[in-house]
Amino acid sequence: MPASAARPPLAPDGAPAVATATAATSSAAAATPAATAAATTAAATITVTVDPGAQRHPISPLIYGVNFGDDTQASRLRWPVRRWGGNSTTRYSWQDDTTNHASDWFFYNVPDSNPNPQNLPYGSTADLFVGATRVAAGEPLITVPTIGWTPTDRTRRWGFSVAKYGPQQATECTATGYASWCNPDAGNGLHPDGTPITGNDPLDTSRAIDATFVTGWMAHLAAVAGTGGVHLYALDNEPTLWNSTHRDVHPQPTTYDELWQRTQQVAAAIKAQDGAAEVLGPADWGWCAYFFSAADGCQVGSDAQAHGGLALTDWYLLQAANYQSANGVRLLDYLDVHYYPQAGGVALSDDESTATAAVRLRSLKGLYDPNYVDESWIGQPVELIPRMKAWIAARLPGTRLAISEYNWGNDNGASSALAQAEALAIFGREGVDLATRWVAPATGSRVEDAFLLYLDYDGKGARVAGDSVQAVSSAVDTVGAYAVAGANSRLHLLLFNKDFANHTVQVQVAGSPSAALALYEFDAANRFAPAGTATLAAGSVTLTLPALSATLAVAADPASPGPSSFYSLPPCRVLDTRNPAGAYAGPALAAAAQRTFALAGRCGIPATASAVSANLTVVGATNGGDLRAFPADLAAAPLASAINFRTGQVRANNAVLGVSQDGNAALTIQSDVNGTVHLILDVNGYFQ
Repeated sequence: MPASAARPPLAPDGAPAVATATAATSSAAAATPAATAAATTAAATITVTVDPGAQRHPISPLIYGVNFGDDTQASRLRWPVRRWGGNSTTRYSWQDDTTNHASDWFFYNVPDSNPNPQNLPYGSTADLFVGATRVAAGEPLITVPTIGWTPTDRTRRWGFSVAKYGPQQATECTATGYASWCNPDAGNGLHPDGTPITGNDPLDTSRAIDATFVTGWMAHLAAVAGTGGVHLYALDNEPTLWNSTHRDVHPQPTTYDELWQRTQQVAAAIKAQDGAAEVLGPADWGWCAYFFSAADGCQVGSDAQAHGGLALTDWYLLQAANYQSANGVRLLDYLDVHYYPQAGGVALSDDESTATAAVRLRSLKGLYDPNYVDESWIGQPVELIPRMKAWIAARLPGTRLAISEYNWGNDNGASSALAQAEALAIFGREGVDLATRWVAPATGSRVEDAFLLYLDYDGKGARVAGDSVQAVSSAVDTVGAYAVAGANSRLHLLLFNKDFANHTVQVQVAGSPSAALALYEFDAANRFAPAGTATLAAGSVTLTLPALSATLAVAADPASPGPSSFYSLPPCRVLDTRNPAGAYAGPALAAAAQRTFALAGRCGIPATASAVSANLTVVGATNGGDLRAFPADLAAAPLASAINFRTGQVRANNAVLGVSQDGNAALTIQSDVNGTVHLILDVNGYFQ
């Protein structure tokens, strides 16, 4: 979670007010920066060329994730990954279900609401989060502490007592206008003149912990969530800000050596506990932390000089590589960074003025463009994704890239929604492996529309998934263009008009294919919805894009999908209903019931798979019967069974099972048994 007070200041409000083009006359539309009704269509036609055979690579389904979010929304959208993260998770106690809110709220220990605290650690907020995420077919990403402290117990405590440490700049009461519930003794840890209070006692709120606290949590999660319940673990949160966000227990600036020491201790313990676990780190906040330790601030200092003058992230990856070489164990599976555009009013903001909206949309180029000079105090190209990938390639090849916090504006702004939608397209094209927005958008919000574009564009669960392919816009600052080849090479074309005027776009697809196109769209005035149809004829189609709009064009299934190829996988368990309840676990299959399992992204199965090679095993049948297995988008269940069994029989069968072609690679199992039966499904390959 961002802690802007501890960072270099943002650029002042009034960032450059140069729009990519200006046909709108309104300057301050809160939710609609450009009045669509008044917008004109620009005269020049923009061209977009698409080549499905060029620059082709798989898109990770984990880029469409979020931080937190409510369980109902998760069930509806099936977030592929949900992160339990932010400042409050740094010291979360899984044993007492208690969080320290750090500098976000007066360094308070606050016990989470729990109807049965006597049952802890069972039934904690974290347990419920993991369970709900799994039920919704998502992967939970759990932040584990490396800071070395956790709340003492479930008692409400605070880090800087006025009675103990003297008058302070602010208290909970002054901050809330003396609300009836406020505590006048809870201070902000600053003297009245703004200087930090030093020498406070960390034991006022917290107790010391080590790596066994983390491995104990892992054992607990395995017990309550079952095999595979959690396998993504993030190493704490924004460690180079601990001396501000968590200065009641960590007042010293984090150094190169401390960062690696804590990483090694906890990551090695995680890997020893669960060899299949995947570790993300260091989850630091942004630009300065990519290069410098907290001890050096945001410039080369003695700490960097003592470590060969290497950028902190570069050095961190080098240490991970050295450890792997010496010990034969990979400690770091994902390089994890946070990114908040630093131009004034862009991130975490409701500012939808014309100037800010234009900067917000331009700032997306900071993700990839070596020529885009960041329009903030940074004042140079960020080139985030290529920069991180270059460090990975040089130091620790095979490491994946995660952006576990990012934000391009609050939930209900037109330009915020458009920026979010294009950010997801950029993540796919540039090869990001995992991304989680801070935080999940509010239900029914414009930014939720941006996610619907990818996760449920037709209202029936269809997703944009598959391989990124080449799409080139003749005016990238005006219209961003991206293309995805889905199952059976079905084309998904994503067009983002970032201008305040309508634009005509001529699309040309290599190979001169013809197909009907279903259109889906949102703009500054209209929410996400179907937007009619168009026809791709001999590889060409012309579309008019509304101002500030996101348009998805989906080609109909090709008449002849062509031959499939088989790709082997290491044997991997996709589901086991003997495990506690979850999307790929219990309960047992019941009489005449159907369950659907989305396989895309699990065990290496891509969204473009047409079928999987699998072994079905049934156990614990209370009566004889059979199971039918078929693609989830099939209109009716076939008559043929995939496996037959008798009462109590343990039986296995190898089969090639078709899966849905909507980007979910989903398989439906129908139970034809007068009772219940457990199913175990292992895969060893797929067709596409």
